[in-house]
Amino acid sequence: MIYIDRQSLGTDLAWLGAAISCIGVIYNNLYLDHVMAMQVWRFSNIVLLGWSVGLWRKWWDGGLAGVALVGMYGFYVATNEWGLMQG
Repeated sequence: MIYIDRQSLGTDLAWLGAAISCIGVIYNNLYLDHVMAMQVWRFSNIVLLGWSVGLWRKWWDGGLAGVALVGMYGFYVATNEWGLMQG
């Protein structure tokens, strides 16, 4: 039987979802390719939905997953400002 540490799974989902989402932000804010961004975000939304359901169900806590989201939103803010300055 394989044992999966729930806390580690939650953290991994948050980091994976944040990383995929940041790739979508690169396409959206830097390359101005909104359709490609939406195609990438499709996958990050699924992963982050899974993470948030686990958080809601108390399968894991915020912990390091919260750091992933802080980094993701910080990246959003920086690339958004950069993209607006280029337009």
